[in-house]
Amino acid sequence: MPRFYQKERSKALTLAGAVIAVLLAVWWWQQRGAEKKFTPATVAPPAPSFLTDERTVFAQYGGSASCRDCHQEAFALWEKSNHALAERSVQPERDRVAFDPARSFKHGTQASEVLWTNDTATVTSTGLSGQPETHTVTRVIGNDPLRQFLVEFPGGRFQTLEASYDPHSNQWFNVYGNEDRRPGEWGHWTGRGMNWNFMCASCHNTRLRRNYDETSDSYQTTMAEVSVGCEACHGPLKAHNDWQNQFGKSGRKDPTVTKSSAAQILQDCGSCHARRSDLTGDFKPGDPFSDHFELTLVDYSERYYADGQVRDEDYEYGSFLGSRMHQRGVICLDCHDPHSAKTRLPGNFLCLRCHNGSDTNAPVINPVTHSFHKVFGYDTNGVLVNNDLMSYKPKEIKETGGECVNCHMPQTAYMQRHWRHDHGFTIPDPVLTKKFNIPNACNRCHQDKTVDWSVEYCDKWYGAKMNRPTRTRAEWIARAQQNDPAAREGLLDVLQREDSAYWRAALLGMLEPWAAQPEITAVLLRSLEHTNELVRG
Repeated sequence: MPRFYQKERSKALTLAGAVIAVLLAVWWWQQRGAEKKFTPATVAPPAPSFLTDERTVFAQYGGSASCRDCHQEAFALWEKSNHALAERSVQPERDRVAFDPARSFKHGTQASEVLWTNDTATVTSTGLSGQPETHTVTRVIGNDPLRQFLVEFPGGRFQTLEASYDPHSNQWFNVYGNEDRRPGEWGHWTGRGMNWNFMCASCHNTRLRRNYDETSDSYQTTMAEVSVGCEACHGPLKAHNDWQNQFGKSGRKDPTVTKSSAAQILQDCGSCHARRSDLTGDFKPGDPFSDHFELTLVDYSERYYADGQVRDEDYEYGSFLGSRMHQRGVICLDCHDPHSAKTRLPGNFLCLRCHNGSDTNAPVINPVTHSFHKVFGYDTNGVLVNNDLMSYKPKEIKETGGECVNCHMPQTAYMQRHWRHDHGFTIPDPVLTKKFNIPNACNRCHQDKTVDWSVEYCDKWYGAKMNRPTRTRAEWIARAQQNDPAAREGLLDVLQREDSAYWRAALLGMLEPWAAQPEITAVLLRSLEHTNELVRG
């Protein structure tokens, strides 16, 4: 917390303690009254504080292979996807090429060597002792664009090696880049920061239980199925399989299947595709996201930029909740096939499926007159002359300024080789770059140009449209992050006009330094009555 706010924060904590004390007193008084009204026999027993036995839970799962016969098309798409290959055992047909022939590579002050012998993959790298140690690779996590490798340690631990493999270039590289992490550090591959059981396993597998034992500092991690299987998204299906086997030809409606709402589907995806804290370790599809996780929002940290662009490894869900797309009801499956996870159409064809006038909820966009760049399939007047999907290869286009995603979904590389699109659908704003060093898509591409050059063209092309509420909101958040006392009034003003639950929650969080002030306290307490759990939280 910035020094400027330390005194205010102390007041806020004192006030928060007082509020909690009052609430506890009210609760106690209510319970005291309840004790007089009910006999002990009618009082429900306390809910168990432990998870349901995993044998009971896992018995509800049928496994992805049980889906193949009835859902052949969906299964064929899934089994080649990054979800299906999220985690697996070492397979000679897939992995031998990475280890054979043997090779070594240097990274920072360290070196690693990989080798394939007798159908076994080994990696020699600097271990916890500070000396080279040879480990047998037991499992692989990830598929495209990179693969990481797991080795087994005492206490049921699996550790993720820093030596990673790029299958496209057939290259080994250090997933940390030039950080040169040292043995004994939290983030070294032998440390807790790269422990698979806690950091990776739950989103690379189906219905995982970490089973950490604090007394022995050990794990007995188990899962319903290795990799992200069908039931990781659809939930347990053993009952469905049994019913279909018995009554499938009867024509009756299957009582074991319920259709998820659009909002629930989005939360199911978000359970893994979010920067969040895991509160329960036992999410299953259909559960409310907020019952199991605390979502990371734009705040005083450096995890997000003030306009909502991703900065740290934030994944997609949080950014998307703050986007106009989410505000208009778009969900992941509108753009992504649920089984292959690929986009339903390539490049601009995907965006223009809605932004061509066919969807009354989406503004009509002519990509040429909107972007002021050359666009595949359009002439210079913005007339569509070629809509042949087979000839449209976005990755081969040299002049990429006319591609919607390059302006509104800029990419950031994580783990050195994994380029990910920002799902905040933000609007490039060089003015924010000039004032607060918030990146803009124009200068991401035109790296040889100045920010003033980008400001000039944005003003020329878009004029007053650039002075939009999202700019004002980002400015006040950025000023708060810079310890500007005037940000208090600015944040309050923006909050009053904000209709996005995500951004209301973020703005309320930004008011924390002034929480002890009566006006701010009242605002925060009113937020507890909001219909959205993000705002209430």
